[in-house]
Amino acid sequence: MSMIALSVPPFPTFIAGGEFTFLKGESHFSRVFTVFDLLYVKRGTLYIQEDEEKFEVKEGQYVILVPGKRHLGYKGCEEDTVYFWLHFVIPENKYQIVSAKELDWSFVYKKEPTFIEPGHYLFHIPQWGVVKRREIVEQQLENMLSIREGEAHVPDDYLKQQIYFSEFFLQLQKEAFSIPSATEKVCELAMKMIQENFRKPISMTWLKEALNFHPDYITRCMQKTIGISPIQYLTHYRLLQAKRLLVETEYKISSVSQEVGIEDVTYFSKLFKKVEGTTPIEYRRLVQRK
Repeated sequence: MSMIALSVPPFPTFIAGGEFTFLKGESHFSRVFTVFDLLYVKRGTLYIQEDEEKFEVKEGQYVILVPGKRHLGYKGCEEDTVYFWLHFVIPENKYQIVSAKELDWSFVYKKEPTFIEPGHYLFHIPQWGVVKRREIVEQQLENMLSIREGEAHVPDDYLKQQIYFSEFFLQLQKEAFSIPSATEKVCELAMKMIQENFRKPISMTWLKEALNFHPDYITRCMQKTIGISPIQYLTHYRLLQAKRLLVETEYKISSVSQEVGIEDVTYFSKLFKKVEGTTPIEYRRLVQRK
């Protein structure tokens, strides 16, 4: 399998992205694109072809399609398939397609920084890859794509989006290594603990006792890895489950609130509108209309 080799800095530049669903039987249309197109499958399987090479991209896997080549779906999806797409460019098109190789940081790290010159790194990103730390990667994608096209934004929103993309790209390089860092391990433990107990009252004290780490250390690990604190992730995960219940069930809003661990339905509704930009009732109606 090939790798995309590029010099960093500068990092690749994010252009646009989103989340899309191919229904059973649908496939990607044919085109020759002028930018990189990264496809990460969240659920299902995507069958995509680049010139003569075929990729079967399953749940938790990604492929990076290279500019100037023909991309098309060579087979319809066998089930509804949900995926993220990201368009980006590499400055001045300074990259090479090379053969896959075993990597570690000593291979990537090329030049030490000085007081007047930046360090130099030679990234090698697999063109197709299996994501080992899915919770981390998918949260980074959610952070990046939380700024939706067509909404009113201030300039620093787009700059933050570029920062999120750089962090995501760095994570792809780390995914190519076999050993996660201590920071990533703590982040994964905290995320898993929150996912398994989100219906319960969760505080930093509770998380400290559950993981046997200082609350400040847990917070630093999560902010460094996925860009948000444990309590922010708890809110994100609860609202994610709430949206699922609003779509898949006919529960009353008060029942949905309790199911995701928020006893006060008024607070739940205000929180939902603050984060999602619409009330739970409006969200349910909007999705049902679609």
